[in-house]
Parts: sequence; C-alpha cells; structure tokens
Amino acid sequence: MKVKFATYNIQYGVGQDSRYDLSRIVDTLKEQDIICLQEATTNWQVCENDNQPEVLAAELNLYMAYAPGFEVDYSSKDDNGIITNARRGFGNMVLSRWPILYSRAHSLPRPATEVSADFYPLVDLPRVALEVIINVNSNAIRFISVHLSHLPGEQRIAQINALKSLVTSLPSEMHLWDDDPQLSVYTDGMKAPPIPKSTLIAGDFNFEADGIDYAEMMKPLANSTNSLTDAWLSSKTHLSDEGTCLEYDGRFSRLDYLFMTPDLSDCIISANSDQNNLSSDHFPLFFELEL
Repeated sequence: MKVKFATYNIQYGVGQDSRYDLSRIVDTLKEQDIICLQEATTNWQVCENDNQPEVLAAELNLYMAYAPGFEVDYSSKDDNGIITNARRGFGNMVLSRWPILYSRAHSLPRPATEVSADFYPLVDLPRVALEVIINVNSNAIRFISVHLSHLPGEQRIAQINALKSLVTSLPSEMHLWDDDPQLSVYTDGMKAPPIPKSTLIAGDFNFEADGIDYAEMMKPLANSTNSLTDAWLSSKTHLSDEGTCLEYDGRFSRLDYLFMTPDLSDCIISANSDQNNLSSDHFPLFFELEL
C-alpha cells in the first residue's frame, strides 16, 4: 500500500511572515495519510490560546495522539472561587488516517551541557519522543515523532542514544496486557495492541548531516551490525534538494529527517522538501512509502 507521510516542525503555526495562521498548516497537510508534527501547542497566547492538537485533528479529520514535552499551569479562578483547569503545553503529535492503537511519551534525557558563552539560548526546553502504533495494511508499525535539543554536545548525544535504545528495546517488551476474559473490566474487552519491530522515527533532530550527531545516529544499533536507514538517502526519487529549514542567514539547512529500521529500507518511493512553503521556519518534508 502506498502511504503519503509527512514530518513537519510547524513552529506553533507562526510562519516566515511572523503571522500565526494554523489554516496554512492544515492546507499543507490535507493530502497526507500519516503525519509527525513538532512544536504543537496548547493555550499559548501567541497562538490565540488554541488547542492545536484538537484543531488540527478536527480540520484534517484524522486520528491524533499528542505528547507535550512539558506543561505549565494556565488555569483560572472566577469571582466565586470556581477553578477552570487548563495547561499550557509544547510538544509532538502524530496524525493518522488509520486508528492509533496506542501511544505513549518517552521523556528524553537533559544532562547538563556546556556551550560557548555567545550561544543562544543557553537553556533548552524538556523534550519528548511520542511513540504510536498504527495498523497500516494489516501491518502494525511503530512511528516516533521527535524534536531533539537545539543544544550541541552532551544533551543531544544523550537524546540520540536514548532514541536508538528505544528502537532496540521496545520490540522485546511485554504486551500492554494479557488477553484474559477476567481482565476485561480493565480493558473493555479490547485485545492488547501488537508490539512491532518495524519503526520509523521522524522529526526535527536539530543536527546537520555532516556533523558528529548525525554520525552518532547512523552508528549500528545495540547488539547489531545494522544501522538505521536515512529515508532521504534511500529514496528512489528526490523532488527537491535536501534543505528542510530556513536559517537566520538565509541558507537552507537539513535538520528534519525520517529514519527507519533496516527492514523498511526499500519502502521509500519519493522524498520532497517543500521549500516554497512559508508556513513555518521549517519546510514540510514529504515521503511516499510502500508499506
């Protein structure tokens, strides 16, 4: 089955014209089957207090999972002392034409990292990898939407190694529950979702392909001679050059990737970075896959 896949750091809906307009993100993604997003927010004032995961899922009419890297309080209390709870968050999403069988968030490590005094900003936000399982053409496949630290050095390397550890450890985990009728009160009679080996990791990795971070990502997986596949390099057809982000100096950098376990290395039909799209400081990265 041919699947249209996209990964996109939407910069919370603020485009290169500094204008917030989530409808441009919707228009960009409306033909896609599975989408990994980064920098989706809830209750940010600059984003008109939108719950972006709910808005995007409704407008695109897709199934959705969302995981904030962090949340802070955005609650209010009226004159009668009644509290309205709300959280302000920033994180990753997955949208899918097929039901998301289960999802969970994996916090990424944040070791202290020394950078030069002129590096800005010196502090980074907590990061998370959102894992989902989607049944595509009767094949259960794991997708991970990720946004790594912008800090070079120890923090990003630690996050890369945490991701690669997930790729090797998750397939050997126990099922979420036993398919036991006596447990149906806890599971509503649902069968436990499968635990697949096939994994795709997509998002904003904040490193370029000529650096030590990319080299770390491409080292063999634990207890294996196999490495992850860089889908852009393995694509049979390229419809653009590889730049995925507009930098402050006007150059294009490659910061967004799709990495796949080796069993999926032959499934990439085409790759395209839409560099005419101004809806974010990143460009949407599209792949056509045979899954």
